[in-house]
Amino acid sequence: MEDKNKRDKGHKESVNLAKDEGKDGKYGEIRYRLDQRSRIRNGIIQYSSMIVIIILTSIVTSMVVSRRMYEETITIDTDSNFSQIIKKNLESFEIDFYDRMMLRNIYVESTSSIVGVANSEEAFYSNSYDNVYSGVVMNTDGYILVPHNVVEDGNVKVFIRSTLDIDNIYEAEIIGKDLATDTAVIRVKGLTLRPPKFGDSSTVKVAQSVVAIGNPFGDRDTGTITFGVISTVNKIISTLTEDNREIKIYALETDAVVNKGTNGGVLVNMKGEVIGINSFNITKDFNGGFGAVITSNEARSIVRSIINTGEILVPYFGAEGHVIPDVLEGVSGLYISKIAPESTADRINLRPTDIILSIDGQPIITKTTLDDYVKTKKVGDVVKIRYKRAKAEIEVDATLYGAIMD
Repeated sequence: MEDKNKRDKGHKESVNLAKDEGKDGKYGEIRYRLDQRSRIRNGIIQYSSMIVIIILTSIVTSMVVSRRMYEETITIDTDSNFSQIIKKNLESFEIDFYDRMMLRNIYVESTSSIVGVANSEEAFYSNSYDNVYSGVVMNTDGYILVPHNVVEDGNVKVFIRSTLDIDNIYEAEIIGKDLATDTAVIRVKGLTLRPPKFGDSSTVKVAQSVVAIGNPFGDRDTGTITFGVISTVNKIISTLTEDNREIKIYALETDAVVNKGTNGGVLVNMKGEVIGINSFNITKDFNGGFGAVITSNEARSIVRSIINTGEILVPYFGAEGHVIPDVLEGVSGLYISKIAPESTADRINLRPTDIILSIDGQPIITKTTLDDYVKTKKVGDVVKIRYKRAKAEIEVDATLYGAIMD
């Protein structure tokens, strides 16, 4: 009986032990599965973290490269989150990209109004800039403004080639020339040419962005464009006329390159408006490290005079001096130091020490205000001059007389 009880007890203990072992085995399997899931989850997290780090590193690297490429500083606002920083810099990149696309559009549009000019037809098919120039179409009648070098040798022939009709070369007629401003006017009849959009060069400011564009071969695929800013406005440059008289002209100065590729071409603002005509000859003579550009207002005045008279006959006021502020309360004026004989100023009896306050109601702000305004007029036009003599204010009508500059 006792042996039986011992056998039953041993059997129960064996069964319980088996149960415990089965239970532990089950738990071990669960722990293994949990550990496996944990390892997989940790692996996914680590992999995702690595991907995020790579993406962030790539974004930061691209922003740094973008900054170096476009010379723009990455905008970081300490109050902004990372997504805002990314957004700001993407917007900056888009603006830079758009600006470059805008330059391309300006170039394409401008070269449609710039022709290649040469003294032989073969020059258009060479690789040399020595015998080709750019010319600017000035109106729909076929008048073209070109560098003086084109017509310098008397009875030379002049040919033009246009992007709008690239397969043909046309001979041009010489209309007139002006050595002082390094310009000449030619004409091609019966050819459809369109002038560019001209801007008012008197409104040009220092540091304004500009591009110098040339098309000396008459083919925009081989044209030239350089980018820069306006370095100086109203730069006074001494130059000589055909009869060796020294005169002074006002020009724009730019760090956009004016060379043989852009010579005779245009200086254009970011609106696509022509504000000047590039002059390589004056640039060389000036030798100031910058490009010299005849203002668009001056160029149009020259062309108008040559077309009308065959020579440079321009309205000429003839008063020199300097601007002084507060002649009257809040009003500046041109203090006259010299009057040219037989000039407009002389004919209306202005004299040194008089102070010109306005012309046609426009206040005198700079020493070129008077001349710039007169250049927009024609010989024979009447302007109203208000000036101060001693304590009296006087207003007179002045008929603009001309001076032959060539």
